[in-house]
Amino acid sequence: MKRIALIIVVTVFGIISSNAQITKVDQEVFGMDCAPCAYGLERGLKKMDGIEKVQVSLNEGKAYLDLTANNNLSLKQIQEEVKVNGFSAKNAEIVIKGNFVEQDGTYAIQTGKETFKIAEATSTNLRSRLKPGVLTVKGIVQDEEDGELTTKWEIELTEIL
Repeated sequence: MKRIALIIVVTVFGIISSNAQITKVDQEVFGMDCAPCAYGLERGLKKMDGIEKVQVSLNEGKAYLDLTANNNLSLKQIQEEVKVNGFSAKNAEIVIKGNFVEQDGTYAIQTGKETFKIAEATSTNLRSRLKPGVLTVKGIVQDEEDGELTTKWEIELTEIL
C-alpha cells in the first residue's frame, strides 16, 4: 500500500513540475547603445531552446520574450545569455506557471528549476487570493547582481491570471 501511495505522489509531483514554467519575460537590459548591439542580443536569445518569439527594443532597453509551451528555461539562463552578450539584465516582468507553496513562513511559487519568493510589497488583496496548488501569476522580479545569479528570486505579484 505504501508503494502505491509513493507512486501516486511521485506521479502527481511530476505532472505539476512538468507544467511549471516561465511563459513570458519582459527583461530590462542595461548597456545597449546601438542597433547592432540590440540585434546581437536578439540573435543570441533566439538561439535558446524554448524561445518562441524575441523582440529587442533599443529605445526601451528591453528584450521581450515569449516562451514555448513546455519549455525548460529558467530566468537565470535568460539573464546569463544577456550577460554573455555583453549587457546587464535588470528587473524583469514575467509570467510564470508554478506550484504555490509555503516555505519557512514565507510564500513562494516554484517552477521546475527556480523558486520565486512572494515579495512583501505584493498587495494584501493579491496575497489573499493565493491558494495552494498550480497557478499562473504575473509580477516583477527584482534586479540581481550579474555575478551572483541564483535560482531563487523575489517577485512582486501584479496579477493572478
